[in-house]
Amino acid sequence: MIERKEPDPREALADEGLLSPQVETWRQIYIDNYRDWFELARELNRYAVSLFQDHQDAGDGGPANAAAPTAVRVYGRALNAYTASIMLAERAMTIEAVGAVRPIHEAGFWLSLLATNPEKALEELDIDHHKHAVDREQLLRAAYPGNAELHSASVQREAAHAALLGKRRPISMKALAASLPGDPGYLQYRLASGFYGHLSQNSLDALKLRTGDKGVRPILGPFETEIPKALFFAIDAMARTTRYFAALVKVRDANDILSALRTTLTDLGKADAEAGPQGG
Repeated sequence: MIERKEPDPREALADEGLLSPQVETWRQIYIDNYRDWFELARELNRYAVSLFQDHQDAGDGGPANAAAPTAVRVYGRALNAYTASIMLAERAMTIEAVGAVRPIHEAGFWLSLLATNPEKALEELDIDHHKHAVDREQLLRAAYPGNAELHSASVQREAAHAALLGKRRPISMKALAASLPGDPGYLQYRLASGFYGHLSQNSLDALKLRTGDKGVRPILGPFETEIPKALFFAIDAMARTTRYFAALVKVRDANDILSALRTTLTDLGKADAEAGPQGG
């Protein structure tokens, strides 16, 4: 275990917070302290990137909103969110790292639906697009009540989207997940969203340092001992999403590869639980 020399990390963060150059020095310490976790995260990333590259041109030459190119873009969004989560975890910004997991799960839900019912998935994505466009135009006009020119253009845009939307209504993430086969990871999605993805009592509880007099002092971070938990959320979500994408593009050996990665993830989780708190 490599330890920092600073008795109180807040001293190095006094001027720039977590943008302090000192955090880059600590980053390598965190990676060394949790080497097995970060190696697994990067191993999954390499496999995910290889799948994306191998199938990047799926559906090339067809319409952009067809199932294959849509699936590749959905998977690319998941991959970018996963990368962001790992980069944040490397800096012990663990609350934010888990917050970035939410779009990975959502991409997984859509990919699973694209694999099992592509027509429904594409229609639901279209509904979601037009419904949110209508909502945005209404919010825009409410925010600028006295702008007649803006209102006129906004009403026209809304009407165009409303005509394409019709009486259709978007599906919720809960309903989407419930429609999928097996366990799509909706519980993990709700944990990542509810505990970390938005301001909650749980996320606020993490931003405090317990003092010797049983009091607490608010801090920005870093939160080194939470790195394994953040990486577990990220790896679990990306492994699920990668499995759905691999099934969609018919990669035969994906299950074996992902099952081996998941076994390692389970073993790391058990070892971390048995070892108890570590780091500083």
